[in-house]
Amino acid sequence: MSYCLEFEEATLGECALNGKIECLILLGADPLADVPDADLARRAMAGARRIIAVDTFLTASSRLAHVVLPAAGYAEKAGTTTNIEGRVTRVAQKVTVTGTSRPDWMIATEISLRLGTDLGFATDADITASISENVDGFEEITAEALEGDAEGLVAVSPHIDPINEPQVVIGDRNAYDFRLVVSRKLYDLAVGTAMSKSLAPLAPGTAVYVNPLDVTRIGSALGADVKVTSAKASVILPLAADESVQRGTAWVPFNQPGNVRIGDLIEATAAVTDVRIESL
Repeated sequence: MSYCLEFEEATLGECALNGKIECLILLGADPLADVPDADLARRAMAGARRIIAVDTFLTASSRLAHVVLPAAGYAEKAGTTTNIEGRVTRVAQKVTVTGTSRPDWMIATEISLRLGTDLGFATDADITASISENVDGFEEITAEALEGDAEGLVAVSPHIDPINEPQVVIGDRNAYDFRLVVSRKLYDLAVGTAMSKSLAPLAPGTAVYVNPLDVTRIGSALGADVKVTSAKASVILPLAADESVQRGTAWVPFNQPGNVRIGDLIEATAAVTDVRIESL
């Protein structure tokens, strides 16, 4: 994988779209679906000279890869998983892998061997041991300690960097604009959800949500299509109301079913995105 020399001054996406990434490796990543700035993601993917994807399913991004290496899914491999709390629990293989799919650590090990480096991993237990030996906070997280402990163990790093407080300058907005807020729901178009017959219908779909008191201001009706316009583009969305949305704010769930890409409205370098909502 190439390293962008200007990475400290530019994002990885900007390096890719400027042709400074020789080989972009996607490890279970789908930039075309996951990056809020949809235009930046498209240009970055087009700017990468070579793309290698390691993924369980084909995604919009991995379909553009020059090489796709099939990785085993969650229940097709053994090892550990760490949640947002830092709790580490064991993962047991329950399903036989399909075709030539393999756990991603096996793929990484073989690529390293072909490049002349032996990572020294022969089993998933070797990786657990390596994490315990080399990662702060995981010293007590060994295969032996996790054995038979269904609740797992919490890894706490003793070295936690303080959260950066960026200085953001936000200009004034006029009285007609709404401030756009975009966030994720539990279920969306993530490929793991979309490929599951039982989970896919749980994605709620897309709409622009405003405070009920702002509906009259827009001059439209709930459920009707409205045009949402930013400095970059316009999209058509059904109008919905939610009392938890603050007045003057428009909330849209990210990466939901439908033909609308809310990321088309977002500029990655902008501090905020203000939009105008108009009835059709």
